[in-house]
Amino acid sequence: MAEATKALDWEEYRKWLFDNKSQIHAKYTFKSSRKYHHLAFSHELVLMPQSRKKLDVLKGLANLTRFLDIKNDTEFHDEFTKWLKKKEIKWRINVKSKNYWMANNVSIEKIVENIRKLPEKYQIFAMFVLVSGLRTSEAIDAFNNHDKICHNGILEIFTDRNTKKTNAVYCHPFLHDKINFKISNTGTYRNLNSKYLGCEIRYLRKLNYTLIAMKIDGMMAQFMQGRKGDVSQRHYFLPMMSQNQKKWNKLWNKILKS
Repeated sequence: MAEATKALDWEEYRKWLFDNKSQIHAKYTFKSSRKYHHLAFSHELVLMPQSRKKLDVLKGLANLTRFLDIKNDTEFHDEFTKWLKKKEIKWRINVKSKNYWMANNVSIEKIVENIRKLPEKYQIFAMFVLVSGLRTSEAIDAFNNHDKICHNGILEIFTDRNTKKTNAVYCHPFLHDKINFKISNTGTYRNLNSKYLGCEIRYLRKLNYTLIAMKIDGMMAQFMQGRKGDVSQRHYFLPMMSQNQKKWNKLWNKILKS
């Protein structure tokens, strides 16, 4: 494989990724592939601690081997997946243990404190992600289309991407009038890095769910995070959201203005 990567046209590989993946996924996969391609079939990869970085390396190598097979009619990808199995290299980190550690070491108060140290526009967006409980890509879309989808303090989104659904979430009055600019993928991942937030940005969604489920209503928390219900049940859940809106605002007032 080393010889194949030496002869590789990286720009052609990059184009293939962007033609077949989402822009943000393609960008990070290409970066990982180019930086770590030498780790394929290596003892160094076997010894690398199981972490998100290792998962990124594996994804980069898996995509690279698949491209080489398509380009050169080789079988690197099959060989790589068999090698991973033989070396007992897992594709997943231990999510439960990580979540347990986060729950016991990262408080919502500490996260809010870290958010307040960010540049102003990313303070606003990070708070929006936290209070909405949306996935990062969903939060960016909702934030950038706020004026179109925010009605009486409720963002009606209702999207369905196979296993990932989005229904409706609240828009906090404290943030509503401040959402008057656009946010980008690149800026988001650069400024909301875990070294600034104190956790990965996606953990804000978990904090949100735990708070809403415990303090307001578990079923409503599931609906807002797309775990329950869909657009066909909006007439059942939206009135429930309206009934709990003042309680929700009051709950977040204590956190956002503390």
